[in-house]
Order: sequence, then structure tokens, then C-alpha cells
Amino acid sequence: MACSQGSDVFSQSGLYSNHQDIGPRYAGVLLGLSNTVGVLVVVFGMAATGYILQQGSWDDVFKVSVTLYIIGILVWNFFSTSEKILE
Repeated sequence: MACSQGSDVFSQSGLYSNHQDIGPRYAGVLLGLSNTVGVLVVVFGMAATGYILQQGSWDDVFKVSVTLYIIGILVWNFFSTSEKILE
């Protein structure tokens, strides 16, 4: 878990600079939107964790977490770009 979270730090530089790459004039708005979505995911994630723990165990929580993390990695790798999209 520590290695996973530690290596996740390397993705943060690409994530936060990508807003400036795809829409220089709207980088602040894009960052705000992506952070809002991230916070909403955390809110729903807490509720989902409680529900999963009522039905199962922490192993199930980690399985869901790993699955969503892998899906996120795949979506990012297939659809991310550094090309300017917004003028």
C-alpha cells in the first residue's frame, strides 16, 4: 500500500500540468472541475465503503478500489492528450 501511494505521486505532476496543456486560457476552470469531480468521488466512496463493509469485508473494499484505479489508469492512458483542445 505504501509503495502504491508513493508511486502515485509521480502521476500528480502530469495530472496538474495537463490542464495548462489542453486549455491554457481555461486551466483554472478545468482544474476546478476536475477537483470537484474528485471530491464527489470521495463523498460517494465513503458511502460505498460503508455499504460494502455492511455486506462484506475490507478485502471487498480493496478489490473495488483496485478495480476502479485500474479503470482510471486505462481511461487516462487511452484518452489523455497534451494537444491544445481549448483555445
